[in-house]
Amino acid sequence: MTPETSFQGPRWFDLQYVTAVMNKYTGDQLQEIKNFCLTPATVKGENYFSVLYSLRVEYTLKTASNHTQLAAFIVKSKLENELMAQLEDDFDIYQREKQYYAVIGEEFEKLLNSVNENGFLQPRVNYIDDRVIVMENLKLKGYNIKDVREGLDLNQCHLVIQKLAKFHALSMVLYKKNPDIFRYHLSANISENPSPLHDMYKKAILSTIEYCENSTELKQYVSKLKNFSEQIISKMIGVYSRNLEDRLLVLNHGDLWINNIMFNNAKDNEDVLFIDFQEGFYGSPGIDWNYFIFSSWQLEVFQHHFEDLIMVYQLILSNFLRKFNYQGRIPNEKDIKLEIMSKGSHGI
Repeated sequence: MTPETSFQGPRWFDLQYVTAVMNKYTGDQLQEIKNFCLTPATVKGENYFSVLYSLRVEYTLKTASNHTQLAAFIVKSKLENELMAQLEDDFDIYQREKQYYAVIGEEFEKLLNSVNENGFLQPRVNYIDDRVIVMENLKLKGYNIKDVREGLDLNQCHLVIQKLAKFHALSMVLYKKNPDIFRYHLSANISENPSPLHDMYKKAILSTIEYCENSTELKQYVSKLKNFSEQIISKMIGVYSRNLEDRLLVLNHGDLWINNIMFNNAKDNEDVLFIDFQEGFYGSPGIDWNYFIFSSWQLEVFQHHFEDLIMVYQLILSNFLRKFNYQGRIPNEKDIKLEIMSKGSHGI
C-alpha cells in the first residue's frame, strides 16, 4: 500500500508511522490501513516554527473489518533546521507545546469537568511524540480562521476574551495545585543572550519605521519608533519578566492573534478554540492582551470597547476562580488594566 499523493512529505512519515497514529486513535482496534494521504495544510513559509499537514486515512477496525472508515487530522511537525534547533535549545519551543497538549490541556479539561463546565479550549489531540502533534481537523467541525485584513469585530473579540479569561483562570488554579507542570513555561521567551529572536524583533521594528517614513499619516511616529528600536531588546526582556509588581500571573497563550484563533459561528453554538501553543509563558496576562489587541482588533473595538472587554474578562476570570475555591487574591479591573499597560511594549 502506498500513500495516495504526489506530494513528497517527510520520509519518516510512512505507513509504519501512520499505523502508530491510528493505533492510538482507535484504541488499538485498528485492523488495516487501506490508504492515507498527506498534503500541505498551509502555504510554505506561513508558519515560523513548524509545518502543518492534512492527513486523511481510510481504515478498517477489528470489530468491523468489512467497513472502511475515514479519519482526517492536522499533523503539526517541528521544522528540522538550524534556526529551529537553536530556538528549541534556548526556549523549548516544541517542548512547551507538547507539554501543553499532552499534560496541561488535559488537566484543564479535568478541571472543567469537575465543575460541570462544557466546552474545550483547544482541538483534541490524537497522537503526540517528539516529532509531531496529530490533532483533529477543526474545519470539519465548522471552525475557521477570520480574515486578518479585516480584523475582529466586537462580537468576535468578546468571544475570545471570554475564552481567554477561562484559560487564564484555569492556569492560576492549576499552578496553585501543581506548579511543576508549568516548568517549560517559566523561562522567558527572550533573554539578553543573542539569538535569532533578537534579529526578528530588530528587523520587525526597522520594517515598521520604513513603512511609516513612506506614509504621510504615519511620519509623525518615526522619531518615537527610532528611539524604541534602540531599546527593543531590553523592552521585550521586560515584557517577559516576573517581578513583585505583577498583580497576577497566568499561563499566556503567547501568540494570541487572529491566525491562531478558530471560530465556529453556528447560531446555536458560537465558539472559539485556540491553536499553536509554542510560545506559552507563565507571566503577566498583559502579554496576551497586548498581542491580541494590536494584532487582531478592529480599530473601532479598541477605541470604544476596551474598558467593556476588560470588565467582561475580570467578571469571568473572578467567577471561574471562585468556582474552584481559589485561595489567592482575585484581581479587580484596575489590576488587569495596569497589567495591560505595564506590558504595552509588546503591543508595539
